[in-house]
Amino acid sequence: MKNILTITLFLIALITYNTSAVAQIQELLKVSKESDVDIKTYTGIISEQYANGSPALWKTLVNGKTEGLWLEWYPNGVLRYRAYWKNSLGNGRWEYFYPNGQLRSESFYINDITQGIYKSYHENGQLKYDATYIDGKKEGLEFTYDVNGVTLSRKRYEKGIHVIDEPIIFQEGVLSIAKGNEWGIHFMPDGNTAYFTRRDLDTGKKRIYATTKTENGWNTPAIAPFSTDEDEAAFVNKEGSKLFFASYRPLPDGSTSQKMDMNIWYVDKINDTWSTPKPLSNVINKSMKEDNIWPANYEAGPMTDGEGNLYFWTKGSNSKATNLFMATLKNNGTYNKPVELIPPSSNTNYDTSPHLSLDGTILFFGSDDRYDGYGGSDIYYSKKVGNTWSTPKNMGPIVNSYQSEGSPSFSPDGKYFYFSSNRSGKVDANGESIWDLYYMESKYLMIE
Repeated sequence: MKNILTITLFLIALITYNTSAVAQIQELLKVSKESDVDIKTYTGIISEQYANGSPALWKTLVNGKTEGLWLEWYPNGVLRYRAYWKNSLGNGRWEYFYPNGQLRSESFYINDITQGIYKSYHENGQLKYDATYIDGKKEGLEFTYDVNGVTLSRKRYEKGIHVIDEPIIFQEGVLSIAKGNEWGIHFMPDGNTAYFTRRDLDTGKKRIYATTKTENGWNTPAIAPFSTDEDEAAFVNKEGSKLFFASYRPLPDGSTSQKMDMNIWYVDKINDTWSTPKPLSNVINKSMKEDNIWPANYEAGPMTDGEGNLYFWTKGSNSKATNLFMATLKNNGTYNKPVELIPPSSNTNYDTSPHLSLDGTILFFGSDDRYDGYGGSDIYYSKKVGNTWSTPKNMGPIVNSYQSEGSPSFSPDGKYFYFSSNRSGKVDANGESIWDLYYMESKYLMIE
């Protein structure tokens, strides 16, 4: 009797809700099982019950089209599904429930297209997922939470497309792996080949790796053929014809006497292959002597601007720290004597890994222990004003964390900003933090 009363009340609610459907029906809607009617032309109520007599299904059809309220129950009598339809299209609020009666999800449809806020919940009632849809596409922020309410992820969408408005690990498990420290990614001009540095945690050696992009994603990287020693910080010029890198390999003039003597080398692109590596001249490279204290005569982090001028880092002139340097390119392909960039170079901080914006007007670099830093090392930027560089500014908490960040770079089209960080919390066998490659869309950078 209770079930019959419940069904009768739902019928009254249905008739009240859908006056347009009632106008088409001149007599009380009949109640049938789906197996007893021609579902394609039927007008009336479909009602199903479980063997124990509890309701299983309740929905209304008008000429075979679903109209109004649709209800489904679990065998224990708890409501499983409640939704509203019009002309067999979802129109109105849709709800799903757990067997314990707790709301599982709620959403809203107009003509079968998701509109507005969509939420789902854990069985304990804690919010699990929260997103907004416009015309069936995600728009704005999407959040996911665990059963205790802790935020697991936050993503931003624009017209259904995931936009990277905060740093995430780049190609985790492929380029950024658990058994390696990765940093300094750079791309060929077409964006389909990337070079980066990886220190293998098993061997302890650092090499330059290469990977190519296909329609299925980035391939498993392999050591670049020219990277046969302790190499790092690959950079490809804008034409894609020359690749610079830093290496511990001995200089061919026999001046290398220290194992940890870093110098800048390059390879040329010849018939789609890289040539044998060659070092830059002694105008740039200096041999580290036995009595030198690091970073004396230690040249690293090479890059070139649109005119071919060379930027790198080494010991500054007035301190034991490192500064950023620039050497202009001569017409004959050699370089003038390097000059310090002050600012953004500092005589008290370790400034490293310079990288220019695509238009050459903003210089990004890593720096350790500045007064306005967030962690061990942060990424800073300086703007070019005439022939000088402005006072460096911290890139802020979106890029920088309480851990360390460095090795900034951009995709060839400038859309994405890349850097390295040990913020993930992963550690190696010695308890040292592991560095990964991160990226985000450049338009979300905090540049004043």
